[in-house]
Amino acid sequence: MELFSQGVILFITLFVMMIGLIFTIIPPIPGTLIIWGAGIFYGLVLGWESVGWATFGFLTLFMIVGSVADVAAGHFGAKLGGASCLAIIVGAILGFLVGIVASLVGTPIFGCLAGMAGMAGGILWIEWKKRGDWDTAVRATKGYVAGSVVGIAARVASGIVMVGIFLARVYLAG
Repeated sequence: MELFSQGVILFITLFVMMIGLIFTIIPPIPGTLIIWGAGIFYGLVLGWESVGWATFGFLTLFMIVGSVADVAAGHFGAKLGGASCLAIIVGAILGFLVGIVASLVGTPIFGCLAGMAGMAGGILWIEWKKRGDWDTAVRATKGYVAGSVVGIAARVASGIVMVGIFLARVYLAG
């Protein structure tokens, strides 16, 4: 393929990867999956030898690690904060419903943030109803929020590593 076409494909790939990297900051939007998809696009268009199977394997590994850490960290934080399984389940359902409604009424980004608020509100509500103690309920909710922040940080770090691996392969080994 001629150099101009390769440059255009690389530009498109990096542009989509940067969008994915920005989306790693917004909680439920799968930014690492977008970065991974951009890497697949590059490999499919220019051939896998241009990316290498090892690079694709590392992109896949970090995409999975970032996604799992993001999903698990909030729930794990809530559990460490003392939230019951019932509070986590009700919080997840409430967060999902609030997020869907907010996405339909407002923007998807507003829906994502409303979903997190719904999750925190669900944990707070169930823990307060179950224990009758605001301090315990607030501690469980703080655990969820702290876990979510750690999950987002892990997803952002995974996204940065993914883009770095791709750039290193394209520019240093390519």
